[in-house]
Amino acid sequence: MKILVVSDSHGNIGNILTAIDREQPDVLIHLGDGLPDLADIKFSGQIYAARGNCDLNGKIKTMGKVEHNKKIILYLHGHEFDVSKGYEKLVNFATAQGADIVLFGHTHRPDYFTRNGIVFVNPGAMKDRQSGTYATIEFVKDVAEPIIKHHKIV
Repeated sequence: MKILVVSDSHGNIGNILTAIDREQPDVLIHLGDGLPDLADIKFSGQIYAARGNCDLNGKIKTMGKVEHNKKIILYLHGHEFDVSKGYEKLVNFATAQGADIVLFGHTHRPDYFTRNGIVFVNPGAMKDRQSGTYATIEFVKDVAEPIIKHHKIV
């Protein structure tokens, strides 16, 4: 199973469609700041979304939790934890939540690190064609840990 993780599309639907076409994911997770873009996406798989600081739809929660292959994945935008200033608040929260993988955006910078045994992934931003980035998480049969990669649109 493959998960496509995007964030901060800010109206650039083309980049999301390019990533879907390229990766052929089973699941799409959008981490906010561009949630209206999902309305124009034709995707047959499961979609999860978290509201970002630029998203006005208060009906969508700012974070969610899903389990895949016995891994608890926490997904959120990140602004509520001041991730632009550092990751300590996010690490503490994720640890308390028992997360295995945390997906977050907001900074527009791809990132990948491990703290307290938790994998943290920021896919970067889909906003610009030249600098657009996203991440994939692939769960492979008989492999304990998922394969996590960052990708550039161009």
